[in-house]
Amino acid sequence: MSYVLIDAGNSCLKISVIDSFEQCELDYAVLDYPHLYDDLLVFLRDENPSQILVSNVNNPVIFHIISDAVYKLLRIEAILLSVEQDIYGLSTRYSNPRMLGCDRWLAMIAARNEFEQTLCVVDCGTAVTIDVVSASGMHLGGLITPGVMAARKSLGLQASNLPLVDNIDENINNESSFLAINTQDAILGGTLYQLTAYIERIVSEIKLEFGENIECIITGGDAHKIQALTYHHFHHREALVLDGLRVVAREMFNKDSL
Repeated sequence: MSYVLIDAGNSCLKISVIDSFEQCELDYAVLDYPHLYDDLLVFLRDENPSQILVSNVNNPVIFHIISDAVYKLLRIEAILLSVEQDIYGLSTRYSNPRMLGCDRWLAMIAARNEFEQTLCVVDCGTAVTIDVVSASGMHLGGLITPGVMAARKSLGLQASNLPLVDNIDENINNESSFLAINTQDAILGGTLYQLTAYIERIVSEIKLEFGENIECIITGGDAHKIQALTYHHFHHREALVLDGLRVVAREMFNKDSL
């Protein structure tokens, strides 16, 4: 018996098939949205899962595409998760829990499942979210700001003399300094350092308020870039939202059935 976990984020979709809730590493594939329906049919054609859990922070149409593909191929209904106030070891102070993104909720559930002390969870994706969870499992609140790619796109759209820069991994090409010597690299480096400085400042404020013993976890597509520049210590988790989906699946379904 197996389960399919789907994290439909803003930029791409991650999908994983698990046959054990306890496996250390989650293998997953990344699917782009333009050909999502056909790609899902190809990915799932040799699978026979008992349940499919979905986190979707993208357009609601994405879940309908997932549901249609899943039902056409497997004749089962995909389950769309929504945030709940007090469940899976996590509560939230949000006045309206449904306004808390499902990806943030699942990332905190995964972090809480691994660490028992006060947590700072940073997700570096299209948006960068920073959330704090108390040692008792209470989500105390968080912050949201544009991610590196969103900042680069916004700069290119708002400043007509600056180029649109893709979210690429090219290094700044001045080997003797962190300063760039062309406009593209200046934007790449500037936006990356800007976001790193923001995260460092917020984490410092969080440690000042909640203590130095707080555990910091970082995830998301740009996490490795931020981790390479920051002086704070982070536990890097590549697929924290999928890990959260695994925790929820374990609690929702009979774990002895696997």
